[in-house]
Amino acid sequence: MRIKTFTAASMPEAIRMVREELGDGGIIISSQRDSAGIRVTAAVEDLEAGAEEAPPPPVDVPLDALEAIAQALDRHGTPGDLAERLLKAASPLAEKLARAASALSVDAPVMVLAAALDTLFRFQPLAATQSTPLVLMGPPGSGKTVTVAKLATRAVLADLPVGVITADTMRAGAVDQLGAFTRILELDLLTVQDRPSLTDAIAAAGAATGDGLLLIDTAGTNPFDATAMAELDALLDGLELDRVLVLPAGTDTEEAAETARAFQRLGCKRLLVTRLDAARRLGSVLVAADVARLGFCDLSVTPHVAEGLTAINPVSFAKLLLPEVPPATSVIAQLGATRP
Repeated sequence: MRIKTFTAASMPEAIRMVREELGDGGIIISSQRDSAGIRVTAAVEDLEAGAEEAPPPPVDVPLDALEAIAQALDRHGTPGDLAERLLKAASPLAEKLARAASALSVDAPVMVLAAALDTLFRFQPLAATQSTPLVLMGPPGSGKTVTVAKLATRAVLADLPVGVITADTMRAGAVDQLGAFTRILELDLLTVQDRPSLTDAIAAAGAATGDGLLLIDTAGTNPFDATAMAELDALLDGLELDRVLVLPAGTDTEEAAETARAFQRLGCKRLLVTRLDAARRLGSVLVAADVARLGFCDLSVTPHVAEGLTAINPVSFAKLLLPEVPPATSVIAQLGATRP
């Protein structure tokens, strides 16, 4: 086996260097960043003297999958350190998964990237019913109210008990907006303004829904406004709640990271991504989940309330990242999203 180390400015460039030097049989075995850039160690099997040339592999070589993943992560604006960690997680499994993908008639890069995503991230879809109230939090305009309506609609159409509470009493028309949806669904909407009234509303709604789904909408909160964040924290303080951050796709990666950290400090454990139909770069979503250690749950891929909210798993997420994110109609079909 011949082993060689390469240094480049980025992982895609390093992979191209490996391909040029070692050919299609080259396999990346380690990578690390230093002051000179990204340092990659790769290996290739040398033929023994007199041995016949090995026949071409029956599947895509590992380097093909890694190069496709590196290019996709770069296209989505994924920061270098996170892209390198994903590629490092993918490298040891590339050959094995490429062969498995061939046997299953599945795209090899998708399988390899899915394995890497599963290594670095948690995937925790929202349950149809749960005993702990589900509270949606996030910055202004992230789509919390429509997401609450989608979740309520999904439950009603599945003939499951659901209750809805809103604490979004400051934004003009917020209560009326959610009220319009709940009236169509023939659900009562409870409105609260402070911690005591929220506690009472949870008790009342819980008695009505049992172990069904209890949804709580909160006001859009500026993550960089300490006073607003403190008020939201005081509203929810001490209550047993399943706290989910709602964040739109396609934003700046650093803004998304800072926003995710701010809501993590308020107890958010999962990330629900909205506006996927209006975004073509998902690097900010990866960064937000990574820095705040949030588990991915569901995605919103259309503004229509009766469809487009679907659970996400490593394979379906890998399909969105490879190659380009398709138009919204293709996203829905690709994710298998159906009317709830």
